[in-house]
Amino acid sequence: MSTPLVASPPRHENIGAVPGFVHVTPLPAVASLARLTYSVPDALAGVVTVGVRVVVPLGPRRVTALVVGMADTAPDGVACRPLISLLDDCPIVPGKLLELLEWMADYYLAPVGEALALAVGRALTTTSQRVVSLHDTAATGEDPLETQILALLAKAGRPTPLARIAQAVGRRSIDRSLAAMSARGVVSIDDVMAAPRARTQFETTIVVERLPDELTESTMFSRAPKRRALFDHLVRAPGRRATMSELGELFPSAAQSLVPLVEAGLVRSIKTERLRAPGDYVEAGQAPELTNDQQRVVDSVTGCLESFSTLLLQGVTAAGKTEVYLRSIEETLSRGKGALVLVPEISLTHQVVARLRARFGDLVAVLHSDLTPGERWDEWRRIARGQARVAVGARSAVLAPLPSVGLIVVDEEHDASYKQDDGVRYHARDTAVMRGRIEGCPVLLGSATPSLESWRHAIEGRYRHLRLPNRVTPCPPPRIEVVDLRGKDIESAGGLSPALIDAIRANFDAGGQTLLFLNRRGYARSLQCWGCGSSMECSSCSVALTVHQGDRSLRCHHCDARRAIPSVCPSCGKDALFSQGLGTQRLEAAVRSLLPRARIARLDRDVTEQRGLLAETLAAWRRRDVDVLLGTQMIAKGHDVPGVTLVGVVQADMSLSIPDFRGSERTYQLIAQVAGRAGRGNDQGRVLVQTYQPEHPAIAMAAAHEFDGFARIELAARAELGYPPHTRMGMLRLEGAERSVVDRLAAQAARAMSECGRSDPAFAVRGPAPAVIERIKERYRFHVQVRSVHSTLVRAALAQGRASVAIAARASRVRVLADVDPVDMF
Repeated sequence: MSTPLVASPPRHENIGAVPGFVHVTPLPAVASLARLTYSVPDALAGVVTVGVRVVVPLGPRRVTALVVGMADTAPDGVACRPLISLLDDCPIVPGKLLELLEWMADYYLAPVGEALALAVGRALTTTSQRVVSLHDTAATGEDPLETQILALLAKAGRPTPLARIAQAVGRRSIDRSLAAMSARGVVSIDDVMAAPRARTQFETTIVVERLPDELTESTMFSRAPKRRALFDHLVRAPGRRATMSELGELFPSAAQSLVPLVEAGLVRSIKTERLRAPGDYVEAGQAPELTNDQQRVVDSVTGCLESFSTLLLQGVTAAGKTEVYLRSIEETLSRGKGALVLVPEISLTHQVVARLRARFGDLVAVLHSDLTPGERWDEWRRIARGQARVAVGARSAVLAPLPSVGLIVVDEEHDASYKQDDGVRYHARDTAVMRGRIEGCPVLLGSATPSLESWRHAIEGRYRHLRLPNRVTPCPPPRIEVVDLRGKDIESAGGLSPALIDAIRANFDAGGQTLLFLNRRGYARSLQCWGCGSSMECSSCSVALTVHQGDRSLRCHHCDARRAIPSVCPSCGKDALFSQGLGTQRLEAAVRSLLPRARIARLDRDVTEQRGLLAETLAAWRRRDVDVLLGTQMIAKGHDVPGVTLVGVVQADMSLSIPDFRGSERTYQLIAQVAGRAGRGNDQGRVLVQTYQPEHPAIAMAAAHEFDGFARIELAARAELGYPPHTRMGMLRLEGAERSVVDRLAAQAARAMSECGRSDPAFAVRGPAPAVIERIKERYRFHVQVRSVHSTLVRAALAQGRASVAIAARASRVRVLADVDPVDMF
C-alpha cells in the first residue's frame, strides 16, 4: 500500500484543437473498449471538447461516451461514424483528471472505461434499448409464444423493453416471433435512448421587462385584479423577478394571468437551472487563534503551494489539524486555485463541511455516496464550472472535477476506508498523491496515527514530516487505563467490567458524556446449542449468523440473508439455544439497564440505514442531547464534542484476533483514535480499555501515547517477515460456484505468476489458499499473494496470472480480480 510512483503520467494529445474527429471511451456498459474514434458533424464542430459526454452509435445501439482526445484525421483505413449528440455544455472531466484516471486504470490493472466511469458515475450514463410497442390490441398470436408476448404487452399498456419480455417468457431469443408480428403490423420494435438517472433540473423565472404605459394599464388591469396583484408582486420583488413555483404558491391562477403580460411584453420568462442542495450543515463559530505549532505548520504548507510535494502532518488528537487545513485552504483560494479535502467516512463529512462552509460559504461542494444522483450531479457541475472551488467528501471525492487544484488534503490518511473493495480497487490516499503530482500541487496527509507506509516515507525523507505534538484544548491528553479482563466474565454483563460500570455511573452523575466503542454490530456474534454443539450458520456463506434482537432475527452480514430465531435447535430439537459474543445491541441493552434515566443512542450500520439519521444523531450528540453514545468505527474518529469526558473501549482485542499482518497497527490506531474523543473541553478525559492482552505492544503503547515507539517495533517485525511497507504486495482473488474449479484455476494462476519473478530473489508467490471467509454468497474464494520490492513486478505478476486463466475462468463463470496494494487479507 506504499505510495505508488511512476516516472511520468500519460498526456493527452491534441487537447485544444478544433478537430474533425474525436476519441471516446464508452461508459459504462462496454467498459472493456478503451478508445474508439468518431467523426464530428458540422453542427457540433468547435463545440465538442475533451471531457464532455456525447452519445455515439455502437453497433445497433446508442451509448454514452466520454471524449478523451481529439484528432484531425481518422485512423488509416477506418470509416468513422459520426457523433449523435452532445450532452454537456462544458467539460465535466478536466484534462488533468483524465490523466489521473488513465494512470489509475494502468496502475490498478483495470479497464480504462471502468476508471472513467468512477468519475462520471453510472447515474450520468445511459444506453439505448430495444422496446416493443403493441399496435393492434385485437390481434391474436399464431403460436403460443406470440400469444404470451401479446398478453404481456397488453397488460403493460406501454412500450416494453425486449429484454424484459424475453425474461418474462423464459426464452433467450424471441426475435423471430417479434419479427413476424412486426411484419404483420401487430407490433413495432424501436431503439430508444433511456434518460440517465441524474438529470439537470430547470425552473422558470418571470422577469419584469417594462412598466405599462397609460393605455396598457387601462386595457391590461382595469378588469383583472388578480393579474394586477401578480404584476405588482413582481415589481416589488428583488430584481423585479420571481420563480413560477413562488408565484404559483401565492397566486393559484398565475399561469393564466401571465399569458397576456408576456404577449404585451411587460414580462418575459427565463428557463434557468435549479441546483439541488445536498443537505443542511450547521455552521461553526469564529476562527480560533493559531498556536505557535499550528502557525509553523501552516507556514510550511503554504510555502510549497506552487509545486508538488507530499507532507505528513502527524498531530495528536485535538491538536488542531482541521484549523491547519482551513488556513492552508484559505491561502490556496487567495491564489486563485481550488482545494480538495478527503475524509474517510460519510459520518465525518457533515462536521468537516460545516466548518468549511462557515469559512468559505458557497465555494464548498460536497461529494459522497449518501447524496441522491441529482444532488451529486449538481455538485459535480458546480465544481467543474468553477462555481465551487473547495470539494470535500469521502473516497470518490478524489476524482472531483476541480479545473485547477492548488492543494489536496487527506484527513485520517491511515484509514482503511480509503481503499475501494470492488470495481477499480484504488486507494484514495495514494491516488491523491498521484493527482498532486499531475496537478503540480502539495498533498497534505493528516493523522494522529499515520499508516506505517506514510510514517516510513516521512522518517526516511520521501515525505516532509510535520508535527503537532500538543493539544489546543486546555487539558492534557486523556488518561488511558488498561482493564485486564483475564479471569473475568464480562459477557454476562453485556460487555461491561466492574471498573467500566463504575466509571459510566460516575460520569453520568457528574454530567459528562460517555462514548462506548465496540466494533461489532448486532446483539451477539452467534447462536449455539449447548445440547449438540451446533451453531446457526449461513447457508450461502461460511460464517455464523449474527443475532439481532430488535426483530428477533439471525442475519448474515455478508449476504444479508435473514431468518427468524428458532425456538429449538434445528439439529437436535432441544430447547438449548444460547447466544455468545457481544454486539452493539447487547451493549446498548446493558447500558440502558445500568442508566435507566440516561439518553442513549447507538450508531452502526443497522441504525444508519435510514437516510439522514446519522447526521441527526451526531447533531444531538454535539448539542449534549445524548448522554451515552455507543457504536462501531463510525463513532471512533474525527468527532469533536467537548462534553465527552469518558471513553470505553469494550473489546480492544478484536483486531488482534484477525489473521492479518496489519492487525496490531489497526488495534493501536483504533484505541488511539477513539481515546482522542475524550477531554476536548475543560475537563481531562478518561479512557478505559478492556483487554485480555494488556501486555501487547499495540495496547500498552497506545495507553502510553507512544506511536513512534510502536511504529518502530512493528516495522522491525514486518521487516523480518517481508511484509509491507518493506515490500510491495498484490493479491489475485478468484471466486466461483464450484470449489474444485476455483482451486484448480488459482493453482494455475499461481504457477503463471511465479514465472515473473525468476530474476528477483525477494519475489515470492504464496498460495493458492482459501480466503479467511472461504464462501460468500454461494461462491468459493481463493487467494494468491505476490510480494516483491518492485511494484512493477508485482503488477506484472498479477496481470500474467489473470491472463493465464482468463479463458477458462470465463467458461467456468469464475471471477478473477487483481488487487494491487491490498489493505486486508480477506
